[in-house]
Formats: sequence, structure tokens, C-alpha cells
Amino acid sequence: MPGEAGTQLPIVLDVEKRDRFELLSAYLDGEATADEKRHVEVLLASDPAMQCLHTRLMKLRHSFRNLPVPPSEQPVEQTVEQVFARIERKPRRVIAWGGMAIAAVFVGALVGILPRHEFMPSMARAPQSHETVPSPGLMIALDRPVIEIPKAAVSTPEPVPEHSRDSIQ
Repeated sequence: MPGEAGTQLPIVLDVEKRDRFELLSAYLDGEATADEKRHVEVLLASDPAMQCLHTRLMKLRHSFRNLPVPPSEQPVEQTVEQVFARIERKPRRVIAWGGMAIAAVFVGALVGILPRHEFMPSMARAPQSHETVPSPGLMIALDRPVIEIPKAAVSTPEPVPEHSRDSIQ
């Protein structure tokens, strides 16, 4: 059990330090209640660690307030005009996109209504006869080839000896 208390003690101290820091920060920012203000003033009068923290925070606040502010690249009036110009352009863009969308819908509807076969290219067709007459030049006589086809050598399978059949199984 003493080991557990020893490991929890730093955690409790860290939580207490954090709470004191937040309380002092609220006090310096003017966000503390009347009770919190009195509590901080008592701690500042009696606790050297709290006094040190207060001094560090005051120096930090002073340093932030004395940081040089970089000059702006353009006058404030010009920045305001640019913002208003951008705001005024936005509705124009919306109207332009809306007009294009309406035009696209109109073109799509027009294309859907018009008959398609009038505008499609077509090729002239010759009248087809139902009678098929083979051309004599294209006929191939399969039973009388133009070139002599040599006969392939036919091999006969050799019988397998019976003693080798037994060894296979």
C-alpha cells in the first residue's frame, strides 16, 4: 500500500499545481469570482511558489503586450474594399452558373424531343435479293483440293506388356 500512495502523490501535486495555475490565470484575466479572488490574494500573501508563478505570468503578459506589431502591407480601407468587392462578385457567379444550367437543361430537352433518324448520317443501300447465288470463283471444292495434301504417317500404339501393368498399379 505505501507504494501506491507514493505513486499517487506526484499526480495529486500536479493536479494541485494545475488548479492553482488556472486560478491565478483567471485572477489575472479578471475572470475569477469574488471568492476566488480572495483565495488567490491569500495564497499570494502566504505561498512563495504562488508568488513566483504570479511574477512569471506578469512578466509573460508584459512581454506579449510589448511585442512589435508588424506593419500591414496595405491600408485598412483597401482591404475593406477588396472584401466588399469579393462579396459582390459571389452573387454574379451564382447567377452565371444558374444561367448555364438552365441553358444545358433546355438543350437536353430539345435534343430529346427532336427525332433522331433525320440527323443521323446513313449510307445508301442496294436492294437485297432473297436468292443467294454463290460466286464460282469463291467456291472451294473440299473433296478435290487444288494442292495435293500429303497423308500423315499414322502410328499405332504399342501393346503394353502385362508384367509392367501390374507394376503400375
